[in-house]
Amino acid sequence: MILNRSQRELLLPLGVAVALSLTGDSTLYAVLPNQAEVVGVSLGTVGVLLGVNRLVRIPANPLAGILNDRLGRRRLFLLGLSLGIVSTLAYGLVRGFWPMLAARLLWGSAWALINVGGYTMILDRSSREDRGRLTGFYQMFYLLGLTLSPLVGGALTDALGFQPAVAACAGLSAVGLAVAAMALPETGPERPAARSKPAGLRLAFGQLLALRHSEPRVLLAAGLYFAIFFVSSGVLMSTIGLYLDQRWAGGLTVGGVGVGVASMAGGMLALRSLLGIAAGPAAGTLSDRLRSRWPVVGFGLVLGLVGFALLAAGGGVLSVAAGVALVALGSGALIATLAAVVGDQAAGSRQGTIMGILATAGDAGSAAGPLLAYGLAVVMDLRWVYLLCAGTLALGLASVAAWGREARA
Repeated sequence: MILNRSQRELLLPLGVAVALSLTGDSTLYAVLPNQAEVVGVSLGTVGVLLGVNRLVRIPANPLAGILNDRLGRRRLFLLGLSLGIVSTLAYGLVRGFWPMLAARLLWGSAWALINVGGYTMILDRSSREDRGRLTGFYQMFYLLGLTLSPLVGGALTDALGFQPAVAACAGLSAVGLAVAAMALPETGPERPAARSKPAGLRLAFGQLLALRHSEPRVLLAAGLYFAIFFVSSGVLMSTIGLYLDQRWAGGLTVGGVGVGVASMAGGMLALRSLLGIAAGPAAGTLSDRLRSRWPVVGFGLVLGLVGFALLAAGGGVLSVAAGVALVALGSGALIATLAAVVGDQAAGSRQGTIMGILATAGDAGSAAGPLLAYGLAVVMDLRWVYLLCAGTLALGLASVAAWGREARA
């Protein structure tokens, strides 16, 4: 049996709620650039609105982790879903930069509660023997939401207009909230009454700093998590359209049919998500069976490194597609396996705190990637940027090899 009954009872409502919670945010990424006038913002501020939710999660993730350890998982997860619905409704009700900025900040805070809470519940219901496969299946729901939500949101926007579309997206997210409210169990450990006395956030943040000395494997995993989100979700996702435009500005003709750059970019991003859906459960399950996750981590780094090397080589469109595919497989494998690595090191009373650290590393990488990539693209060809990404993953691979004996669980 791949998952036991208690894991299925958790994963199905949790996965459905997470996937549906992404509809508003993903729709905004797909349509805001061409709906800026409807929303009442300038095109120059679109990038700020799309990225600020990641920035706010950098401080919000650790706080969400601390709260999960102190207050339990379920109610904070439901609160995050509720705040996400409010933020999605706000997209269609407000106009102007500052109200939209407030809505995006609200979504960033909501996602911190959803994502950290979701991963913490996964840790609660898994062990070293099956944690990889459970984190992989959880990632599958997340990526499925990222894949389908922009398609649904974009189609609704074309058919109904922006405001009705985001209202419909909020309705879909509300379905996820209803599923979670009815079926999602509380997975957090029961705490003695004495633990309910507030010890203060200063002590909790002190525990975060203590990890610097006591959890080298957590620090290594967090560093690699930052790196893979930096190169994949940050650099590649934000620049693949520009890269294709620089290589084939007029598009391509395939079988007598013209394919534009936008369609090529959309197809490659969809390929990235679909391969990530497949790679997560497979890599997680393999890491469980090997009884050591680090060989799988190393293999994921190699896949990503080779993928970026292909992109840097500047071959034909099939070579570029192969590069994107290898990066997608590597990042999908790494995200699931590194979450399991961190979960293996998390004691029951600190699971939320440690998952908050991991989520912060990923968000920091995702936010930093586009900034550095476009800054460098002004002075160098994107192929050199992709070569730097390959070098980043090579450093990660060297770190795993150097720390191998100490890091292997």
